[in-house]
Amino acid sequence: MKRFVLLFALLAAGASCRAQVVTLDECQQFAQENYPVIAQQELIEKLAEFNVSNARRNWLPQISVSAMASYLSQVPEIPASLQSLLAIGNVDVGSFSHGLYGASVQVKQPIWDGGLIGAQVAAAKAEGEVSRRNWEAEMYAVRERVNQLYFGTLLLQENIGLADLLIADLERNYRMLESMQTFGTADRNDLDQLRVEILGARQQRAQLVSSRAVYLAMLGVMTGQPFTEETRLERPVAVDLSQSTGDKRPEMALLDAQQQLLDAQRRAVRASVMPQIGAFAWGMYTNPGPDIFRSMKDHCYWSPYVFAGVSLSWNIGGFYTKKNRMAQIALNERRLESQRETFLYNIRLQSMQERAAIAEMQEVMRYDEEIIALRESIRRRTEASVKNGEASVNDLLRDMNAEDRARQNKAAHEVEWLKNIYDLKYTVNE
Repeated sequence: MKRFVLLFALLAAGASCRAQVVTLDECQQFAQENYPVIAQQELIEKLAEFNVSNARRNWLPQISVSAMASYLSQVPEIPASLQSLLAIGNVDVGSFSHGLYGASVQVKQPIWDGGLIGAQVAAAKAEGEVSRRNWEAEMYAVRERVNQLYFGTLLLQENIGLADLLIADLERNYRMLESMQTFGTADRNDLDQLRVEILGARQQRAQLVSSRAVYLAMLGVMTGQPFTEETRLERPVAVDLSQSTGDKRPEMALLDAQQQLLDAQRRAVRASVMPQIGAFAWGMYTNPGPDIFRSMKDHCYWSPYVFAGVSLSWNIGGFYTKKNRMAQIALNERRLESQRETFLYNIRLQSMQERAAIAEMQEVMRYDEEIIALRESIRRRTEASVKNGEASVNDLLRDMNAEDRARQNKAAHEVEWLKNIYDLKYTVNE
């Protein structure tokens, strides 16, 4: 029973110490979720909703309330001849008060505005779309930074594995020379020479481990993940890419959204010079009121009354600047089209370079396996020659280092090839 418990504990400990394996897609997802600008997405959506809602509320009745109290230095008076006639009939009409008091409520309801409110709603929607597309383009740029760190870390990881293989081969040959020294077929100088190579290989491995830790730390900051030295990056698989030229990039969607905003601005300029028709109602409560004679007779007479009707307004001042505003929009469209053409040109050029780099690396990789096989065969024959006293340790070290360089070149070529593929995938957004 105790043995079973001990075995279970050892298995559990081994599982807990198992290296964490992460993929490129996982790092991309982690980075996007961890990037500070991700918090802006909800704010952009809310702001767009508020702007559109505010623009639509221009159709609601516009209500204004006012009050006043004033003193009139001159007021209407009854002519002297009319006062004489009224005095004959013992009629006293009084006089106007020099005080004027009142309160009013005015209600205006747009009926037709020439499309101005509709253009404002469209502009608010377009501005929200521009903000969203700009956010997407910024988030997309994170992928390139993750690619750089991921493949840099992956190359260091591959080189560490090759360094371990070289150290193991050196130590195996060191043990072989130790046994040869026992029989007098190898001297101490050969052992020391091999020992120096072992220490140098370990030193190089330590540098690789340190560099990898720095890369992993930066990748951890971008992804928000607690990567450690035990973390292992999985080598991505090669993917087939189409001949796309970058029209799927979020920057293209951003340019489209900016074009929609310019279209909405053009509609707003055209609508700004159109006449506007509306209904209005104006309720007032004043002293004096519209009943002139009663107000003259009773200075405390307050009277409510209402004005209502339909209004037509036309601000022709918009015609003064319409031509210039339309010209500005046209210039912005030309600038936008130039940006679109420049972006697609750069994408096409970059994708051509990356496709050429992929093809070149594929051609280079064709020879890696054969070179390694030959270098390994040469090294083994040199080992046998050293064992038989027909070759020196220097010959062995030369061939071992050549084999190690061949393996390093193969690893570098494969990682570079994969990096070029994923760079192209980022360039054309596939």
